[in-house]
Amino acid sequence: MLLSTTLCLLACQDAVGEPPAQEPEAFVDAPVYRGYPDQDALRYSIRLQVLSDGGYRGTVDYLFRAEAPLDRIRLDATADPAWEVQFADAEGALEIVRHAHSVEIPLRNRVEAGAEVRFSASFQGDPADGLYRNRNRYGATFLFTDHFTSRARGWLPCEDANADRAQFETTLAVPPGWEAIGAGAWTEIDHPEDAPPGKTFHGLTQQDIPPSLYAFAAGPFLRVPEEGDARLVPHYVFPQDLEKASASLVHHAAWFQVMQSTFGPFAYAKYTTIQIPTRWGGMEYPGNVWLAQNLFDYQGGGVGTLAHEFAHMWFGDAVGYAQWEDSWLSEGFASYFGPWLYAQSGGPSLASHMAQARSGWTRSRKARETPIRWQQYRKSDDFFSRVSANTYSKGAWVLHMLRQEVGDEAFFAGLKAYYQEFYGQAVDSQALQSSMEKVTEQDLTWFFHQWLDRAGAPILQVRDDRGSLVVIQTQEGEPFRFPLRVAYSDADGLPQERVFQITARETSLPLGEGTRDWKLDPRTELLYIEAR
Repeated sequence: MLLSTTLCLLACQDAVGEPPAQEPEAFVDAPVYRGYPDQDALRYSIRLQVLSDGGYRGTVDYLFRAEAPLDRIRLDATADPAWEVQFADAEGALEIVRHAHSVEIPLRNRVEAGAEVRFSASFQGDPADGLYRNRNRYGATFLFTDHFTSRARGWLPCEDANADRAQFETTLAVPPGWEAIGAGAWTEIDHPEDAPPGKTFHGLTQQDIPPSLYAFAAGPFLRVPEEGDARLVPHYVFPQDLEKASASLVHHAAWFQVMQSTFGPFAYAKYTTIQIPTRWGGMEYPGNVWLAQNLFDYQGGGVGTLAHEFAHMWFGDAVGYAQWEDSWLSEGFASYFGPWLYAQSGGPSLASHMAQARSGWTRSRKARETPIRWQQYRKSDDFFSRVSANTYSKGAWVLHMLRQEVGDEAFFAGLKAYYQEFYGQAVDSQALQSSMEKVTEQDLTWFFHQWLDRAGAPILQVRDDRGSLVVIQTQEGEPFRFPLRVAYSDADGLPQERVFQITARETSLPLGEGTRDWKLDPRTELLYIEAR
């Protein structure tokens, strides 16, 4: 996902046979972001009809599995009197307990671990969040979900946690003149004779996804075909932007080849992009990416954003992250491999992008004061607002420095092993560390702890000391450990480069008598701050 243009600048399981413990007050009074370990959502089957008055009517069939003995199911749900939701099972209506951010659904009979639980819900009205019917910049009306980060619960009661992946099935009926697209293999099906005029579409995911990545959209789109790969479905754009969009949407077939040969197979039934009034600059819904409605007005036609979102199909989607503090596994990867792809399509060099990312991160005081793997967040959106420079820019820098640390061959081999081992799963940063350590046969604990769990970066002050360059780390706390490349001219005026291992608060680098014109980090390989 890319932020909007403005933002871019800048558990414990119950013992078997014991009843579930009393839920803490946080369950009632605050949103839950980590999910419920005693239950597992397997499938959501959603049927939705868009009504002529602007509202919605629909149902969802749930399939859950008990991971421990259960007497109730817990779902994240935003309370709103304008959005009416009723629950039932095969025997009839279910009386539920509602809270501001959740619902509890008591089961008629206690179930044991491993048992499947089926129930359903019906809903209608005007949802609190997550499902929108908005006008675009040309005044046309579009329907779309925009669940990221934790907005699915605004209309769809669900286990709204990245750790909990499920299959999603969608049946969507829309008004005449609209096209629709959504998660999974997507087709138009027979429209019911007793339904209002329009079209009906069906989608089914072939890979499990979390609710935050489930999406569909409908409206008066035009289509832009893109050649070169059978999985490319013609893109969905506003009619007024057809020409600009057609000029930008030409790179995905080549990117397919690069990403698959480097990391592994594409995970989804299709790939397409949808121009929509999303809050984000771009959003990586699997196989159907949302694009900001002004994307094709961006410098370069938005191709950099297209590359960023495409990289997400591998990192962030096919291999996801279980908890929000590991969101850098998505955005850091896309912020690194998006520019890496874009450079191969004629965009700016990766080094120039990393220099820009370093400059942007340095200007964010909140990000400099906070580690990437930050666990004191108040809401999931914090990682994409208050400390977004860590999630994106510093995350990309972690990968860039890891590449320098282990070398290109081991770096790409380790990431390929990571992708293929954890394909289809939601993981934490330890999974990446484990994959890299297996390939490199190195203990990289120090590297990941230093760059993920410690705030900031080295603040470097230098002085020339008669043929030696003295490098001083001035930040608080223990000195950082890192390789530092220095470029300089020797006594004969010839250009030289050397790499030094820095581990101490103060390090003297012997360059030789008569050396001059030194420059730190000439190849843009280190995240650091120049002392003032």
